[in-house]
Amino acid sequence: MVLFKKQNEKRGFFPSIEKMLNRFGFFKKVTFFEKHSIQFLNISQFLGVVNDNYFKYLIVFLFIDLKGITASPVILTWVGIVYVLPFLLFSSGAGVLADRFSKQRMIVFLKFTEVIIMFLGIFAFLFKSDWASYSLLFLLSMQSAFFGPPKYSIIPELVKQEHIPKANGLITSFTYFGIIVGTFLASFLTQMTGKNFPLSAAVGTFLAILGFFASIFIPKTEPKYSKKRVNPFFIYEIYKNLQYAARTPHLLVAIFGSASFLFIGAYFQLNVIPFAVQSMGFTEVAGGYLFLLTAVGIACGALIAGKISQHRTEIGMACLAGIFLSVLIFLLGILFHFPLFIYCALFLLGFFGGVYIVPFDSFIQRYAPEQKRGQIVAAANFLSFCGVLVAPLLLYFFSEPLELSAAQGFIITSLIIFGLVLIITSRLSGYFFNYLARVFVKPFYNLEIHHSPFDQARPFILVWEKIKGVQITLLSAFNPQLHFYIPRNKKRYIDSFLRVFSSVSFLYVEDLKEAALKAFIKSMRRDKSEIPCLLFPYPQFLEEKSSNKLIRELKKETTFDLIFLKIQKIPRKEQIDRKHFKRTKITFTFEKKN
Repeated sequence: MVLFKKQNEKRGFFPSIEKMLNRFGFFKKVTFFEKHSIQFLNISQFLGVVNDNYFKYLIVFLFIDLKGITASPVILTWVGIVYVLPFLLFSSGAGVLADRFSKQRMIVFLKFTEVIIMFLGIFAFLFKSDWASYSLLFLLSMQSAFFGPPKYSIIPELVKQEHIPKANGLITSFTYFGIIVGTFLASFLTQMTGKNFPLSAAVGTFLAILGFFASIFIPKTEPKYSKKRVNPFFIYEIYKNLQYAARTPHLLVAIFGSASFLFIGAYFQLNVIPFAVQSMGFTEVAGGYLFLLTAVGIACGALIAGKISQHRTEIGMACLAGIFLSVLIFLLGILFHFPLFIYCALFLLGFFGGVYIVPFDSFIQRYAPEQKRGQIVAAANFLSFCGVLVAPLLLYFFSEPLELSAAQGFIITSLIIFGLVLIITSRLSGYFFNYLARVFVKPFYNLEIHHSPFDQARPFILVWEKIKGVQITLLSAFNPQLHFYIPRNKKRYIDSFLRVFSSVSFLYVEDLKEAALKAFIKSMRRDKSEIPCLLFPYPQFLEEKSSNKLIRELKKETTFDLIFLKIQKIPRKEQIDRKHFKRTKITFTFEKKN
């Protein structure tokens, strides 16, 4: 009996199935399954996403066929609400279970329940039952809600830390590729089968079976044995987990960034069918094809973002992508008379969406504490699906009480999204400014750094006689945690913009010597995620004997380094080498003073 128990623990969730597969030689090369574990996870979750969207759109097309196209806003609203409710109700409990049990076993069990749900869907469509269809959609969404935390929190257990962004790019890309396939299959099979919805549901059952078998090949992961219990007051648990996430610098902002993306995607997915019918003269089924372009763009953007973020989590890039995303949605609501522009905008909208989401998800998985990673991912899912719940309500509010067109809804929503992205960007201003400096400024200069102080985590005063904007930008390209303070006599209009969206702040003092030093010490942020740096423009003052006493007094209040900076600039015309593309050479030399 003990031996049998040990064998069950060593195998996966279904030992009898694995024993049968072992007889045929499937588990002889264990290293093969470990090496390709992320691929089996990806196949399993991909087929699950296909079924989620496939089943959801089959319900939409069934009810539109029964009740008419005029009822589409109401149908889409109710389908959206029923689909999102389980994510709000069960995400917290799913996170607790993911931290207690083996994530691999949870995934296999949940994929088995998906097979049962999709099989029952055949009978719901056969009898064209409203309550049965909505109930099964609720159960399928519930299965996805429990699937989310182990699906994402298992990634750091299957791949090395430096491969987490790439794995996220792969998972996110195939998630939206699954949306493509699911949406396409719903529209395509509805037409090809002559609206034979039971036959279409049978196809979904077959896909669920394939996903179940793929999950069996995911290597077994050890449970974390968390003692946390499922709390029925899940709102309080979500709040505590978010409060815990706030202790890690920028983690809470990344969670809100990830959540904002699902709001954008959910609203667009729901509004694209009324937009196609009202503005482009398409049928509701043809309108479902429009989202395919966006989903293809998301898949491409997610893959590229995963590769770009392989060595560092580019959340600054995500902020920039979010700005482009909101602008495209705004233009979509204005220029809907130009079909070619619509098709290009739909693809680019998805592309920037993929670039937007991957860095945030990678940041969450990389920096969430291991012992509570599942619960933090669950809290992120809860916020994300709060956004998904807002989307159908917003769609209903725009279309019914306000009687706005789908195009007008896009315009208003784009302004809301733009405001959300600006708030997120302001909280990640260091990463945003660092990304702009590295990508758009640094490539045009040939930089050399001698005795760099940027690797240390303590504040420092950088004594620099001539402070110039381009050179500050180049310095910020080396470390996103750097935050520069510049003393100034009076305020300018651009100062507020720089303070919010860059890693530059200003100290307004009458005396730019002693008062600037004292103001810097008082205004030092206690946020450990930032390295305060005062750009002090008076080297002669610090070399005077009268300043030594002041420096000693200031060092009693806090610890900081005093560093002198020398800059040598060689323009392109003065360089000896004969390269076709010569860059201005700038050399930064740092000299630390005790």
